[in-house]
Amino acid sequence: MPLDRFDEILPSPLSIMERRFSSDIVRFDVAEPGFPPPEAAVKATIEAIECGTYGYSSSWGITELRQAIAEFLFSTRKIERTADEILVTTGGKFANYAFFASLVKPGESVILIKPCWTSFLAVPQMLGIRTIEIWSKPPYHLNEEEIKEALRSRPRAIVLNSPNNPTGGILDERDISFVKDLAEDHDMLVLSDEIDWAYVYVNRKFISPASLDGLRERTIVTDGFSKVFCMTGWRVGFAAGPKPLLSRMHTVQEHAVSAPSTFAQCGCISALKGWREYIQRNLAVCKSNLAKLLRSLNSAGVVSCPEPEGGFYVYPKIGSGFSSSRDFSEALLKKAGVAVIPGEYFGDNRGHFRLCYAVQSSVLEEGLRRLHRFFESVR
Repeated sequence: MPLDRFDEILPSPLSIMERRFSSDIVRFDVAEPGFPPPEAAVKATIEAIECGTYGYSSSWGITELRQAIAEFLFSTRKIERTADEILVTTGGKFANYAFFASLVKPGESVILIKPCWTSFLAVPQMLGIRTIEIWSKPPYHLNEEEIKEALRSRPRAIVLNSPNNPTGGILDERDISFVKDLAEDHDMLVLSDEIDWAYVYVNRKFISPASLDGLRERTIVTDGFSKVFCMTGWRVGFAAGPKPLLSRMHTVQEHAVSAPSTFAQCGCISALKGWREYIQRNLAVCKSNLAKLLRSLNSAGVVSCPEPEGGFYVYPKIGSGFSSSRDFSEALLKKAGVAVIPGEYFGDNRGHFRLCYAVQSSVLEEGLRRLHRFFESVR
């Protein structure tokens, strides 16, 4: 493909962070939990530097961390993997990149379930991989008939992201069972991005495809420490899967970025030692924030906001009066000082926007006051 294909790639929502916002802006835009990371992780990172643990690590990652991740995956999702089946990556995003770069050939196709995280659209385009984009059934369930129709293109893989960014929808048992039959019958791989696995509400449960017989040997799980442990700046993620597939992904990492910083990995080891209490505390704040947010948004009469099943963002639909979610988001920022992400960043031009509510309660309250003043002005 010509190099000018890069000119057509949408920027990541992270690029919005580079805009010169004033300090008075309420930031609901970036999917970065606004909670402090585990104290033990911070201390362990500092201690590692002070003790001289700042040289290269294995390009697979520190052995102790890989073992801890394997135990963590089984405890949280019943995924059975050994340390040799874990690749520690430079952020969860690089784990996804390595999947496409090593396991899908240029010219082959992958199925994407929309709306989807921008990088799932961008990375295949960079690599010359075709995407078959299929709309989910709200909030995030598989449209089986359309996916069956897409099989004519002989896709190499299907990409799943549950809980979904941006809708917060969660794949259920029927969805996962359908993926199992699909993968077995058509020799497909499954990329399961589970970065938000812990954020689950309304009596739903998270099911990883990798926990099922028949999918275990076809599924690469990607995850990281950014969302659940609020360690975005550490840039440590991981992939879990069959060793033959993981070895190809390792080749990409080995020659592209070597490995995550060694002292950051040490901090992640400590984060995994007390994960239950830490996650439960942040989840409780998110549940409280979500209830307040839903009441506020749906009482205004300007947007319609369904209750998400998981994640830490809502995905409201804008009423009449704005030509696009981009226009809505720009007006909200300019008039009210509130930043959100337009749906166009997720391949969605149907008039939605994403709002992250994993913030401190004081930030949420101020943001809701501004939103209501804005809604009053446009209603």
